[in-house]
Amino acid sequence: MAERRPIRVLPETVANQIAAGEVVERPASVVKELVENALDAGATRVDVEVEGGGAKRVEVADNGCGMGREDALACLERQATSKIAASEDIARIATFGFRGEAIPSIASVSRFSLCTRPAGDDAATALTVIGGALDWVGEAGRPVGTTVSVRDLFFNVPARRKFLRAPATELARIRQTLAAIALANPAVAFRLRADGRDLFRLPEGDALADRVRALLGEAVADALLPVGRAQGPITVSGYLSKPDFVRAGTPEQFFFVNRRPATAVQLQAALRDAWPTRERRPVAVLFVDLPPEDVDVNVHPAKREVRFRRGDLVSAALRAALCEALGAPLPTPPPLGAPTPPPAPRLPPVGPLPTPQAPLPRQADLPLRGAALSAYPVLQDPPAAAAPIAPPPPPPPEEAAPPLAALPWKWLRVADVSPPGYWLVVTDQGYVTVDAKAALERVFYERLAPAAAEAAAQPLLLPETLTLPHADAERVARFLPELAALGFGVSALGPDAFLVDALPVALAELPPKEMLADLAAELDQPGPRKALDAWRREVVARAAAQAASKAFRVAEPKVAEALVAELARCAMPYATPRGRPTMILTSYRELDRRFRRV
Repeated sequence: MAERRPIRVLPETVANQIAAGEVVERPASVVKELVENALDAGATRVDVEVEGGGAKRVEVADNGCGMGREDALACLERQATSKIAASEDIARIATFGFRGEAIPSIASVSRFSLCTRPAGDDAATALTVIGGALDWVGEAGRPVGTTVSVRDLFFNVPARRKFLRAPATELARIRQTLAAIALANPAVAFRLRADGRDLFRLPEGDALADRVRALLGEAVADALLPVGRAQGPITVSGYLSKPDFVRAGTPEQFFFVNRRPATAVQLQAALRDAWPTRERRPVAVLFVDLPPEDVDVNVHPAKREVRFRRGDLVSAALRAALCEALGAPLPTPPPLGAPTPPPAPRLPPVGPLPTPQAPLPRQADLPLRGAALSAYPVLQDPPAAAAPIAPPPPPPPEEAAPPLAALPWKWLRVADVSPPGYWLVVTDQGYVTVDAKAALERVFYERLAPAAAEAAAQPLLLPETLTLPHADAERVARFLPELAALGFGVSALGPDAFLVDALPVALAELPPKEMLADLAAELDQPGPRKALDAWRREVVARAAAQAASKAFRVAEPKVAEALVAELARCAMPYATPRGRPTMILTSYRELDRRFRRV
């Protein structure tokens, strides 16, 4: 039986540290809270300096309205805020901070100092807090505004400190956090300085397009489409990358709700629905503005997520704006209150049954290099009419069966080639639906893998100079030895510029800029470091996915049969290198069961 324990009121220090667990996850959380306070104070210039990835020091200085002595002391108390006064104010919040938990939470897990001065005071108020306990209060000289310094984050909570990542990783999170805030406030000047060097300086009064160019880089900015549409009380604006410019992994995607960096499931879903491909994701800087009373920003302790009163209307407005920017047909919204009808099933064409065909002969092995990524003429217009689905022909003689290696079928033939990219294949065991793009990806991977295993580098005939966004450039510079071991010939030319004079043999036909940035982002992911062979397989898998995306359109049945035959001889024909299925089998036994024949 559990021991009975009395209920106690927690000490203030412990309560603050528990609140800190909700608000202050890492140094980037400190930067977010302090910069948002500066913006709420009317600052037009915000300077951020960090040391040791922010764990050693974070300092935020602004030229906002500042605080007097009384307010400076009051801000150390929990639930002390100037942003709201009554419960009704929560329904129409227009400021960033309003909970009154950030300052006491940060001060409870750090060595905290504050220096602030309002316009009417002759001297600034300065104070120091150590681990949540007020240590000193006095006066100091400072222009109007506020400076907050946070040193030795989590010094008194070692269990939390050990969860911090490497300084470079924490700095990348800080940069991403501040970049999002800077995009939402282009009229404000921002500076980020880390360990004595400037990472960016953004002038006051920028246009959004200039700020996007400064933070995301020239190549990204040149590939963006403007987004702008009003639908009822909802306005959507910003930028979305063109369909032919996408990033692997986790690309730059920024959502802003009423100018607040935040997200919601409806926003992510609308972007996925509007984007024409599922394999890779676009770059997006999207602003959704609607009446404050129609959005709840009080859902998440760190205010990262929001909730909409009518999420369906927000999702429809964003999807329509994105489709309009991409030149795609606008979705027709269902009438209010009407249930969304399920999509109609796609039935095969009805017609005379074709004559059973002979089993597919074995295809000659294809070369690895040269035409390896374009051996099949798949860049064709859709056929005028798809062949009707036929029942399986009688099994051919055993001596005529082609060698299908890992697949458990004696024979196969393609019965239908659908425009959406799915091929219907008839086998002796059932009907197989093949994802054509996934099949291409697996085939390309197995062609490229033998050459990639040798880690040989192929010199480029014309070396290429690349200028990357600062975050990507930092990652590439950090992982130059790993990239060299993978077969990349990359050398630094400047802070964000590199010379590429060699690529891995298997990847020599692919553009190096996107590949390098994506791979460096993968290398920088938190968690246990992969072995070199694992990274090499990752590089080849990425190259295969890129090649499959570029090569695939709609194939004729004979081309599809050749590809399925080569897929059948792959070492792992059932999935792509990244685990996506290439085919789904519906056995004749399963068909009999569903049609209640048995």
